Amino acid sequence: EEAFRCKNITEKLLDFSRCNDIKRERTDLAGLIQGVVEMIRHIGKYTGKNIIFHPREAVMAHVDAQEIKQVVLNLIVNALESMVASGMLKIDVRYNQGMAEMVFTDNGCGMSPDLLENIFEPFFTKRRDGKGTGLGLSITHRIVNQHHGEIMATSPGENQGSTFTVRVPIDPTEISDEGAAGTRSEIGRAHV
Repeated sequence: EEAFRCKNITEKLLDFSRCNDIKRERTDLAGLIQGVVEMIRHIGKYTGKNIIFHPREAVMAHVDAQEIKQVVLNLIVNALESMVASGMLKIDVRYNQGMAEMVFTDNGCGMSPDLLENIFEPFFTKRRDGKGTGLGLSITHRIVNQHHGEIMATSPGENQGSTFTVRVPIDPTEISDEGAAGTRSEIGRAHV
């Protein structure tokens, strides 16, 4: 069991350090999220936890679908892990200020200001069961950053739920190669 745990940590480390070229294409984020939600609903340990997702329209963005699917999966699993058995996660996807925006709001354990400050740091985890590596949100942050997007985490406090907002460009023409290098760290910075 420990060997498999070490293997899992090593794979996540390799994934975290990987900087492959992103293969972006026009993708329907609503359909992508729906696919992840349907997959998660079949996992027994999440039975009884409610995921509410009713997209009003297709929201198209210029992204690497596999990478963004990983972001959505990480955020959904983290939200579900933070909740009690009857918890609720509400997901919304929409256009906002020329970007595609995905919002994940849960009524889970929430976060203190200290936790919010470090939430995207590698190896930072608040899980005490020994199962977390503290890499999920770091990988998520890296993927969003590589897409020239931004991810923000907010929480009114402990035991008051959390909201994660991911914004990515909808159009490849909005990403200029010369301007992207200079603004990449600004755009990808976690807002707390």
